[in-house]
Amino acid sequence: MPRILINALSSTAGGGTTYLKNVLPRMERLDVLNHYVVLVPPEHFDQYKPFASKLISIETVHPMGGVAGRLLWEQTFLRSFVRKRKIGVLVSLGNFAVLGARVPQVLFSRNDLYFSEDFEQDLKARGRQLDIFSHRLKSKLACASIRQAQINITPTAAFAARIRSHEGMDAIRFDVVPFGFDPEVFLGENEPLSEEQLQLLKPGEACRRLLYVSNYNYFRNFETLIRALPFIRGEIRERENRDVQLILTTDIRQGAVYGGYDSSGASELIDQLGLRNNIAMLGPVDYHKLHHLYRLSDAFVCPSYSESFGHPLVEAMASGVPVVSANLPVHREVCEDAAVYFRPFDVKELALQCVRVLTEPRLADTMRFRGRERIRHFSWDDHVRKLIRLVERCLPYRAAVSKVFPV
Repeated sequence: MPRILINALSSTAGGGTTYLKNVLPRMERLDVLNHYVVLVPPEHFDQYKPFASKLISIETVHPMGGVAGRLLWEQTFLRSFVRKRKIGVLVSLGNFAVLGARVPQVLFSRNDLYFSEDFEQDLKARGRQLDIFSHRLKSKLACASIRQAQINITPTAAFAARIRSHEGMDAIRFDVVPFGFDPEVFLGENEPLSEEQLQLLKPGEACRRLLYVSNYNYFRNFETLIRALPFIRGEIRERENRDVQLILTTDIRQGAVYGGYDSSGASELIDQLGLRNNIAMLGPVDYHKLHHLYRLSDAFVCPSYSESFGHPLVEAMASGVPVVSANLPVHREVCEDAAVYFRPFDVKELALQCVRVLTEPRLADTMRFRGRERIRHFSWDDHVRKLIRLVERCLPYRAAVSKVFPV
């Protein structure tokens, strides 16, 4: 039985864990011809152990030194890991392939930042010189990885086109495999938000609630949204005599750093504009509780200037929440006509679109209907079937590769 290694060491954040929890059960059900070895982060090993079976093995390693240590381990010791376990195909979920590997590779490219000029300009504006150096190195490694892989996967055609527009990448072929969505899993849990989180939402106040689900980082473009909030509040007060509350699933404050992203500048902006009491900062919300938060909200806004897919857009549509999104090709591919759009850094256009959705019931109802229709296109079963077919396409390479690189 062929052995397939899924390298998920980089799957430490919410999107990565959600991916594995949806894919692994389906992999066992839909593919009985291959054995999958799944390499998971050590801190998440216990939560993935229940997925182990006759066809799925869950393993972990302990590379030292954070992200840099993981990348070094993948480019060195992963080769011996592959050899000892007689792996036939290597599936890498984290944007980087093993350079010079002796097995065919299926590579998921999921990070648009490595191809984003806006992100580098953002880092320059913030004076993050070391981050620029690190970003450029990762971008070069991402490009080299794509050239190395036998099969390259992106979650959207728009992201594939973005990569091809990068210098020297125009001839690369990509297979587009959209991420799925499981409404029963997302909407099925009844555990409520914590009492503390509910109190932050000011349940007794008659206000409009605008939701953004994201950890703090620069490319999510929080600052543009914060600058738009006074305009949104002013218009809603004038038209409906109500206030507006912005709901965030992070905590923007002085000195708070998330994954290397310092929220101090955004915190200062909030205080300068006097908005601290108008923003409910809930901190991280468990995935199985998120649907409660969407249902309490009047609109969902996504100002991010860099994306390869956008899971919260799908979650919002599934929850019947109208979507206001930055006008990116990726966002348009995911939402189509189920969202209204604004230029990513245009504060007033963002505010205007939010006000439209919040004050025009017919528009909001139309978007809710279109959103629920749109989510039918996102299926984890379809995603896994396509992934299995791509893995199977790689298996014939094994004999040819072994002649050149004997194990």
